[in-house]
Parts: sequence; structure tokens; C-alpha cells
Amino acid sequence: MITMLSCSTLGDINTELLQLPAYSPPTILPSYSPDPATGEERLDHTPRTRTHPTGTYIKQCGRDSVALSDQDVGASVPVYGRHASISGFVSLEDRETVSEILLKIKGKMEVMISESGSLATTLVHDSYTLWSSHKPSTSTSTCPSAVPFSVSLPTDFRDSDGLPHRLPPTYEVPCAAAPGMFFKTSYILSVTITRTVSKRLRFLSTSKTIPIRFIYAPRTHPWRPIQHSSDFLLDVKRMPEEFRQSVTPLLPRPHISTALPMDLQLFLPTVEIFGLDDIIPFHVQLTGRVSALREFIPLDDTPTLTPPIVGSLIRQITVEINDRTATRQLVIGHAKMSPRPPGPDAHEHEEEAEVSLDWDGEVRCKTDTMVAGFDAGCIRIQDFILIELRPHHASTRSEYVTLRHSHPIKLVTESWVDYSLTRNDPR
Repeated sequence: MITMLSCSTLGDINTELLQLPAYSPPTILPSYSPDPATGEERLDHTPRTRTHPTGTYIKQCGRDSVALSDQDVGASVPVYGRHASISGFVSLEDRETVSEILLKIKGKMEVMISESGSLATTLVHDSYTLWSSHKPSTSTSTCPSAVPFSVSLPTDFRDSDGLPHRLPPTYEVPCAAAPGMFFKTSYILSVTITRTVSKRLRFLSTSKTIPIRFIYAPRTHPWRPIQHSSDFLLDVKRMPEEFRQSVTPLLPRPHISTALPMDLQLFLPTVEIFGLDDIIPFHVQLTGRVSALREFIPLDDTPTLTPPIVGSLIRQITVEINDRTATRQLVIGHAKMSPRPPGPDAHEHEEEAEVSLDWDGEVRCKTDTMVAGFDAGCIRIQDFILIELRPHHASTRSEYVTLRHSHPIKLVTESWVDYSLTRNDPR
């Protein structure tokens, strides 16, 4: 049976549903704190590794000056990060004839490759009128002696195809470092002060511009700490989830019957994200027949001038202009590698037996590496750990397709910090 409800009945029901419960705001607002209170706990937190700067950068030009707040004390160049506010004030000595103060923020990316030409992209082009005698909102006709300002940096830009990308950091790759390639991103803040020649001749004016180049350095963090290992061969069995394994088969070239295949394995901490100042631990294992391994690392104590294995940090710069791509590589770190001693029966294996040789290694970025990897559309900065075998006989190298193995990692500006070890740990 279907029961029909009248419109008046439905109206009464809707009226009851729409009657919200009474609410009265508390007389005293609760206090909030970034630290957990009693009975609360912090589920996740990435603490700051740097203190907030409190200094002031000042650029003077004649009797006028521009002051930028929130800078490191004694800094020679102002630095700003992602979502940063550029705050400060313009100080004027002769303010009677000032007619306008204009603030501009510009960013530019320049790329050139010998294979395809050059490209210039505008990253930022913002303009702000800080004070003008022509503005109806101006309360007085005379400019104040100090004009404050606070503007925000954008976080994104659009490339020549209209695609959005994160604003790239200040960075330069000179031609000397990467032959046939040039790349530079630069940012500048400028304050233009316009003055009339005199109060009687207001139609005649002069302008002075105070330029300030600044560094844009967005900060990035790893999502977890590095798992260090005191004894890799034991730790990889106890906690295999803490290590990332990548394998490259070292195959002989076709029609080379004397060379034997081998496997080169690289083990890294699972996080695969490291700070620019971090020491990156890794482990290398070379597996193959005894007869093959002897070609690379003799199992006796014969001294060698060239190390049989070399590790390094490689920065790959890929540029695409006019549908043509060019790649250059820079070495940004050299690894320290030490062989693990073989077992007591290492010399007793038969030539056809499968054995392994192991090395522990660590690598760190050079001190002049100040920028992490990024992707700005026409240019990509990627980092790799490269392992290269160097046989004692040059003829052995030509018998294999490759004796190199590279694995991508991500470099970030900051290192992981354990909050439980910080001074203000609330737990």
C-alpha cells in the first residue's frame, strides 16, 4: 500500500529538519599550540633544520635605500624560499618631490645548446605601485620618509607552451662546465623612485632605480631518514625492506666467446632521497664465475694502480629546445669505496664456481653543489649514482656491452632531522 502525503505535511517535516540546534560561541576562545598537549601525540612531523633569519639586508643608492627584512645577518645577497614574502621598506631622505615609487620583481630563465639554439623564458614579471601622488587613496601629497611593502613570490610559471611548472631555483651551468650548453636562472628586485624637478615643474621628472639581485632557493626535505648499516651482509637479511636493490647484467658482446656474463648489484637505502649534505651509503656486489671475476679483480694480492671499481654522483642536465634534446653530465661527487674481505676459502673455488665480490661505499655532494634536482619544462636536472668497473686489461672492456650501472636518486636541499633528538621535544 502506498501512502500519499500532502504538501502541508511535507512542509511541516521540512520545517522540523531545517531547525538547527541552538549554538552559542564560547566566551573564551581555546588556545592553540603546535606542540601536542597532555594525552595527545604527534603522528608525523618534519622539523625545521634552520632557524628563521632575523637580519636586515640594506641596499643604498645615494640618499635613498631599500631594506629587506628576514635575512641572515651579514648576508651579501638576499635569499627567499617557496611561498616567501618579500618584506621591507624604502627609506627616503628627500621626499618632498617624490611622485611615485614602483617595485618590480623579475625572473628569467636562459637556455642555450649548440644542437638547437637558445630560449629565454620569463619566470616572474610583477609590478607594484608602493606610493603615488596621483592615487586617489593617497592621504597626503607628500611621500612619507619610509614606505613599507610586503609582496609574495609566485610558486609557478608557465612555459612557452602554456604548461605550468614549479618556479626553478637560482642556478647556473656555465659553458665551461658543460661544453655546448648554457643555462641560467636569475631573479631581481628593483625599486624605481620618480621625483619631479620642482614643485612648480611637476611635468618634468627624473627616475632612480635601485636593483637588488636575490637568490630563490626553495627548500625540500626527505620523507624519512637514511637507514645506515654497520654490516650490510647481515642487515640485508634481517631487514630487507630497508634496502633498494637494482641489478644490471654485464653481458658479453655478440660473438665474444671468451667473456662470461656477470651481474652487478647496487644496494641503497629504501628512501632514495638524500640531502645535499648527507653522506649516502651504498653497497655493490659483483657476481659471476671465478674465471670471469679474475679478469676484473684478481683474487691474489697483486698490486694495481687503477681501482677496479669506481663510484660517483652524476648530475644529468637535459635540455629540449625546438623539439631537439641535448644531455650533459657533471660529476658532483666522488665515492669512497672499500672491498669487503672475501671468505677464507675464496682462493679454493673452482674456475666455474659462482662467487661474489662486495664493496661498501659512501658518497657525498661536492660543497659547491647548492641546488637540488628540478624540472622546469625545457630543462630537467636529475641525479644518479654511477658504478663503473675498470678491468686491468683494456681488451676486457671491449668484450662487454657495458661495465657501468647508474641508478636515479633524488637530492633535496635539507637533511632529515629526528624530532625526538631536538631540544624542544615535547614528548
